[in-house]
Amino acid sequence: MAFIEINKNNLLHNINIIQKTSNKEIFAVIKDNAYGHGILQIAKILQEAGIKRVCVRNNIEAKLIQPFFEEILVFFPELTYNGMNISYTISDLKALKRCKHKKIHLKFDTGIHRNALSLEDLNEILEIAFKKFEVKGVFSHFCCSDEVGCDTFIQLQRFKELKNRVVKFCKLNNYEIPKFHIANSDAIFKLPQNDLFDYVRPGIALYGGIKNENLRPVTSLWGEAIKVMEIKKNQYVGYNKKYIFEKDTKITLIDLGYSDGILYFDKELMLKETKAVGKISMDSMSVIGEYKKVCIFDDIRKFAKNYPYTITYDILTKLKPNIKRVIV
Repeated sequence: MAFIEINKNNLLHNINIIQKTSNKEIFAVIKDNAYGHGILQIAKILQEAGIKRVCVRNNIEAKLIQPFFEEILVFFPELTYNGMNISYTISDLKALKRCKHKKIHLKFDTGIHRNALSLEDLNEILEIAFKKFEVKGVFSHFCCSDEVGCDTFIQLQRFKELKNRVVKFCKLNNYEIPKFHIANSDAIFKLPQNDLFDYVRPGIALYGGIKNENLRPVTSLWGEAIKVMEIKKNQYVGYNKKYIFEKDTKITLIDLGYSDGILYFDKELMLKETKAVGKISMDSMSVIGEYKKVCIFDDIRKFAKNYPYTITYDILTKLKPNIKRVIV
């Protein structure tokens, strides 16, 4: 049976690197099944590591891990009341007016132009939010922190100005000043510590999925043999004859296909120690050589080079929850 290995020591190593680099409290992003790693498995390790706050996609994920953390921030919440240690992201003025849950973080647009509150509505937002809710945080999100350029610093300056206005409002009205956070994975390693505010929000960096030599890959994907076959010279394997063998070759059919979340390929795919050939099938693929089990990848950054038009996030989050996760 195919399985995913989660390297606990490498995950703890990455947490340590992020903490030392930022010197800030980690608000760990474990949305979308912890980027495909298994939300319950990752939550338990983070709890052991002393992480107190995490971000998830929706109320369902929040409920799954509710016992593990002091605060769980839901990025796309239902607006009805939920548990005491759950906070809701508010990214729309209408949602702010409709929300029934007391604990919130306000998400403002500083330049990504995606799903966030407008700075033009700041005065109205603050008046409503601080009168009606417990505002635990104010945050934003970078659009280009993985690139070299000025956009990150333009957004950073806007966020600093936003913080100043929020703090001034709170002091004038005797409200508790919320926490501020904007730094995602790449920004943690790009910005000075003084510009990282109260929390940092690593996501893919936790799992070793960004270009950083100090971070270690957390995930290994393994397939197990269904059967070994001898393919003759000039024969093919799989649909549409996409791969013709130049000599007699042993191949192993393994139990991973695109229904398990492996991205599609139609001729060949480089793996850890061999390559898959022919079109990938729904439930299987063929690899060169004779094996009992095959490592598809043990460093997502290297494996992602097979797919020039996608990213590590895309590959990891597509791995289906039905694949067994093993902590090593």
